[in-house]
Amino acid sequence: MGARIRVVSGATSQIREIAGGGSYLSQSDLRANFGLGKAKRVELVEIAWPSGQKQSFKDVEANKLYFVEEGKDELQMQHFSERKP
Repeated sequence: MGARIRVVSGATSQIREIAGGGSYLSQSDLRANFGLGKAKRVELVEIAWPSGQKQSFKDVEANKLYFVEEGKDELQMQHFSERKP
């Protein structure tokens, strides 16, 4: 929480800040969502962590959900299984 994420796709640069706070019995979403239009890839993802550490990832595939852990040099894909009744 408290991370700042910057995504560069073409001429567009977007920033999201992750804040885990909320109000009574609630919490903000810890996922950052970026609108990339028709872009298939992102040229650069930069993350500035509250500890001061910085990470960057290049040539990241769009339309995916990634899990990022501070200090780890790889993006982890989030996989979801379909729930059967």
